[in-house]
Amino acid sequence: SVENIESVNEAIYYAFKLTDIYGINKINKALFEASVKFNIDEEVLTNNIDNFFEGEMNEWFETNNI
Repeated sequence: SVENIESVNEAIYYAFKLTDIYGINKINKALFEASVKFNIDEEVLTNNIDNFFEGEMNEWFETNNI
């Protein structure tokens, strides 16, 4: 099934916030915990990390009129 992209992005954001606690070397642990919390398959999160960053960067550029 196709996941809601906002939920996927929120879960990825949450995972990266967890790396502030665990350290970036524990990204897999953080992604696992986010997948459980948001009830989204861990593979879906992993496969959407690049899209997450592209979306975040595009939004930043638009917000800052760059």
